[in-house]
Amino acid sequence: MANVKKGDKVRFLNMEGGGIITRIEGRTVYVEEDDGFEYPVTDNEVVLIEAGAEQKKQAEQRAAEQKRTEVPEIMPTTSTDDYTYSETQADDANPQFFVAFLKSDNGNSGFVDLYIVNDSNSFVFFSISEHVGNTTDVRMLHYGTIEPNTKLMLDKYNPQRIDNQTWTVQLVLYKKNGQYKPLSPVETELKIKSARFFKDNAFAPNNYFAERAVLYSVIATELQSKIDQLTIADLHKIMADKERAERQHTSKANAKPGEIIEVDLHINAIIDNTTGLSNSEMLQLQIARFNHVMTENASNKGQRIVFIHGVGNGTLKNEVRKLLDRNYRKCYYQDASFKEYGYGATMVVIG
Repeated sequence: MANVKKGDKVRFLNMEGGGIITRIEGRTVYVEEDDGFEYPVTDNEVVLIEAGAEQKKQAEQRAAEQKRTEVPEIMPTTSTDDYTYSETQADDANPQFFVAFLKSDNGNSGFVDLYIVNDSNSFVFFSISEHVGNTTDVRMLHYGTIEPNTKLMLDKYNPQRIDNQTWTVQLVLYKKNGQYKPLSPVETELKIKSARFFKDNAFAPNNYFAERAVLYSVIATELQSKIDQLTIADLHKIMADKERAERQHTSKANAKPGEIIEVDLHINAIIDNTTGLSNSEMLQLQIARFNHVMTENASNKGQRIVFIHGVGNGTLKNEVRKLLDRNYRKCYYQDASFKEYGYGATMVVIG
């Protein structure tokens, strides 16, 4: 029996992954991974990596060091009223602004460089602050003004210094010349998880840097704003509407005896646009699709269904098989044909 407590950092003993313990009920330990999903395991299935108390001590030490550091001065900006610059074809009604992380020193140092990217025709006064402990207080990290259609390096960070931090980013957009339509000030929160910086596929090609980067969008586009207002129930309805439309062409629900039903669980096959959705929300939609198909075919004994989940990091496959073991015990399952699906699918036989 592992001697673990809430807040401890652990890894799983019998499978890949791990995270922070969010709660303990009896001998059941609930572990939140980087994707935000909570996994219940017994306490003898985890190995302690770092004690929560030690994490708190280190955080307090970092906070004390940060407090002694003076807030950086506002970056110099031109004070002339006749400042001129070349506007791009950026949409003034939908400006873009990003917080970006790039690997420092070609990844050799383990540090990351913090940039901001102003993809707009406006000047932007910005501030970036970090939340202090479990309070609503914040501590200023960076502030200043960035010119239109430019990017700016702010600092270099040890990923452990900013792990599990919440940053508040505030923006005010304006123009120095001519007439323009004012935009409301922007305020958004970014959850920084440094584990992401140790995954090569997290750094992706982009339109702003020659190097791969991790980009956090600060200003939501009109489409993103609409999606953010949707509830999970709304997303389920969208998913169901799309599935009904697909059935009109494929008639998957009315498969002939002996035919195999194929169900693609990739998120893009479930919903057309994933902008604004967290990994946890996307996983919920994929699991909802799986449960819907299983319920729909519950009375079709012997029906074979192939769920295509892909390989990825194995999270979706593991969740599907956990549900089969827990909720669909009469059903038989195995890896689907390797020739047709590789390692990315599970075949279920309804029992």
